[in-house]
Amino acid sequence: MIPTFMGINTVTLGLGAAQVSLNTTGHNITNASTPGYSRQTANLATTPSISLYGGGGALQVGTGVKTQSVTRARDALIDMQYRQQNATQNFWQNQSDNYGLIENIFYYGTVGTQTVGLQASISNFWTSLQTLAAKPTNVGARTSVREMGNALVKTLKQDSDHLKSMAEDLTKQISSQVNDINNIAQQIAVLNTKISAQESNGSIANDLRDLRDLKVDQLSKLANVQVFEGSSGNYQVTVGGVAVVQGDRTYALKVEEGQNTKYSITTSTVKLEAPPNTPVQFTSGTLASMIQMRDETITGKLDELDTIAQFLLQTFNDQHKQGLDNNRNNGKNFFGDDAVNYNPTPPATHTPATCWLDELKVNDTLYTPAGLDLIAASAKTSADKDEGSNATLLSNLLNKDTSAILGSNTLLEYYGKMTGTLGVQSQQATNQASSESQLLASTNNWREAISGVNMDEEMSNMIKFQKAYQAAANVLSTMNSMLDTLINRTA
Repeated sequence: MIPTFMGINTVTLGLGAAQVSLNTTGHNITNASTPGYSRQTANLATTPSISLYGGGGALQVGTGVKTQSVTRARDALIDMQYRQQNATQNFWQNQSDNYGLIENIFYYGTVGTQTVGLQASISNFWTSLQTLAAKPTNVGARTSVREMGNALVKTLKQDSDHLKSMAEDLTKQISSQVNDINNIAQQIAVLNTKISAQESNGSIANDLRDLRDLKVDQLSKLANVQVFEGSSGNYQVTVGGVAVVQGDRTYALKVEEGQNTKYSITTSTVKLEAPPNTPVQFTSGTLASMIQMRDETITGKLDELDTIAQFLLQTFNDQHKQGLDNNRNNGKNFFGDDAVNYNPTPPATHTPATCWLDELKVNDTLYTPAGLDLIAASAKTSADKDEGSNATLLSNLLNKDTSAILGSNTLLEYYGKMTGTLGVQSQQATNQASSESQLLASTNNWREAISGVNMDEEMSNMIKFQKAYQAAANVLSTMNSMLDTLINRTA
């Protein structure tokens, strides 16, 4: 015989299941725009049936429904792919941004009515030498050569200083982002502890897990990240191949500063703070980009500027000394100091500054009262002061004659290849950033299709669970009426 009050319990369970499902739907709707939120689902299951015996034998009668769990929609494989794409995209975006800054340093164009840039300075110096070749005794022509040479030196050093400043800024940003990694790692460790405590009774800490995954996503922007979930639900997180989180423990990173002695740039290496101080190998993310930009790209551009300075101190000076000045004396160094031979034989007999740029300047003697007469415009074989063949040879060094120091290029060719390569690298980084951005967006759309909240779907679920609750309530009302009849109206 069926128990009299059995149906009430069945319907009560139905009311509870419908209410939990409706509450879960409401939670989804209110968090539709919450960063990192994953759509949740109330998973229902039938309760065990009971056996009843009737005229036809044993019967299995259902006893209702229960809410077995509330789970979040999440795919670990897509999360992994998203984080890899996020690190790669941010690497190339940072590359593109920094290449843009370097291009601004080497900008060649017009500002107001003046043409600016290193190429303009080289061209102006070449033009002044051409004028001097035609008018070797003209004071204005000699002044122009000295001042255009000085402008070239200033532009070289200005570009160098901008690159050094950019490198120093990157070092500061690297330190800042390492601190961000340490802070995020501590937050993940705290969440590991909270999740373990909340799930010790068998439930699932959906919202805390979402927050933890959001923190890992933030890490993936900075560096290459890997995540391993233990049996207790704790995350082990590695950054650059080094574990920074294991359960409730964190392993901080530190920045060890060094020095690029050639250019007096502060460098840095990221390591584990605790022994054995394992170095971190960043392969993607903004940190990898910044380190590569500082240690390879910027240093490479400084090397190229330094090569130009070496060319001026060696090749240009040697040619200047092949001529005669206005006093019919042998020419001296146009760049640097009189007392220094910047290109001795053998070279080991002279130890220049670590950086050629440090020694580059227009010879101070050219700024003395009779300094303009020291510019050697004439050939040694000529007795004519108005002969300017050495000035012609000096101008040829800039735009006609190739140099081994410059890789068998003229100075203008060398600089053109230098900036041309920079432009290609910048465009490649921009294209790669755009491509990776599209891939990241595609992966994120795939992720959102699984984990995101679909408002149309949630509204449909809301109506469904509302109807289920109303139907269960109607059944309960009907049972109440039946029991009222049975108990109170049966004589």
